[in-house]
Amino acid sequence: MGRHSKGPRRKTRRKLRKPVRERGKIPLSRLLENYSIGDRVIIDINPTVHKGMPHRRFQGKVGTIVEKRGKAYVIEIPQRKKVKLVIARPEHLRRHTVCPS
Repeated sequence: MGRHSKGPRRKTRRKLRKPVRERGKIPLSRLLENYSIGDRVIIDINPTVHKGMPHRRFQGKVGTIVEKRGKAYVIEIPQRKKVKLVIARPEHLRRHTVCPS
């Protein structure tokens, strides 16, 4: 038997899969989206773009934008007693909208 991979994308076959009708090119609006400091965003990893991809453990997490670094954004994600800083490009982010209730 061979040794298993220990890369950053191992065990992501289900987690990073796109639905059939969402496959293909990314809309430009998602690439050119501007976020300001203090915006709340959801980390939604786009598996077709490898550049600026956050770690798979942050998929679906909600965080606050702290700063901009080049084309990427630094997102602060609270996790239990710690706060994690994640650097991700805009193609892996979505705006967090709060439902009015």
